[in-house]
Amino acid sequence: MFARTCLFSLALAPLAGVAASHYAVTPLPPNTNPLGINNAGQIVGDRPGDGGQHGFLWSGGTLTEIGTFGGPDSSAAAINQHAEATGHASLPGGEARAFRYAGGKLAQLAIPGSSESLGTAINDAGQVAGQYRTTTPAYRAFLYSGGASTDLGTLGGDFAYAAGINNGGQVVGVSALDQSTPFLAHAFLYANGRMRDLGTLGGRYSAAADINDAGTVVGNAWVQGNEHAFVYAKGKMSDLGTLGGRRSYANAVNLGGQVVGRSDSAGDAGSLAFLYEGAALIDINTLIDPALGYTVYNATGINDSGQIAAYGCRNGGSECGGLLLHPSAAPEPGSWAMLLAGLGIVGWRRARL
Repeated sequence: MFARTCLFSLALAPLAGVAASHYAVTPLPPNTNPLGINNAGQIVGDRPGDGGQHGFLWSGGTLTEIGTFGGPDSSAAAINQHAEATGHASLPGGEARAFRYAGGKLAQLAIPGSSESLGTAINDAGQVAGQYRTTTPAYRAFLYSGGASTDLGTLGGDFAYAAGINNGGQVVGVSALDQSTPFLAHAFLYANGRMRDLGTLGGRYSAAADINDAGTVVGNAWVQGNEHAFVYAKGKMSDLGTLGGRRSYANAVNLGGQVVGRSDSAGDAGSLAFLYEGAALIDINTLIDPALGYTVYNATGINDSGQIAAYGCRNGGSECGGLLLHPSAAPEPGSWAMLLAGLGIVGWRRARL
């Protein structure tokens, strides 16, 4: 993965999220960076290790490192429902190679004509999408299926990056339209052997990050010089806005259409994780018991049960790492109950964002 990531004021944010669940928090080990989650709540990502970063698979409280191909680095980007993962791992010389990880074994994917490759997404059939670098060099998107790799082509330039795949084998990402500078690139949908331009929100750039089995696509696009999260459905790209800052990025979408990502806060003071359910972005931090002390900065994945893989910190930033957020129907008793009582609000369920 070379580069893989509302407009309500804080006063209105609770109204936007009345229907949202609250979340219990399970922390992953310190310094973990979660990148993907499956429907079993298993999470993959990377964390600092000896000599570089190491990919991991976290399942039920146990973290397993996936290893490398003899080099210093690896990263696991995505995981399917069979606990098969993809990402990249380095050779002794440092070159990255896309992999499939299954049953505790790391297997390199053969991508013809590549000098380096990265796996970015995997579906339940084991098809892998990603990017490879040619010897030219150029950067191209690939689909690996049935032991063979297919170059997905481009929208006209020499750059394409595949970021997401669904169980129908549809792939989304971003491709250059030409060789112009500044960069002109659009989100794409690849299906039935053809790459289709999904357009933009009016600017020169858009990039798709994920697609669900219903064909809903999420990503980000330029809006007046800044990047905003979008949802693309039924042939239309919709701006999701921000949490009050200039930028937002959608990372993942589940079958129910829930979208997660990150957004600049008001005044661009920092990044906050968001959840979108069809109305406005909701700050996920408003759905977590503040007594836990977490600030959640980015939500990187969401499964069909609504569980979220996220990154956050507490204790003044001294404890940072991955988090598994579990939806719950009601806030926990204690500090939240006292807070709501003090506000004089009866029967209100606090929202995300």
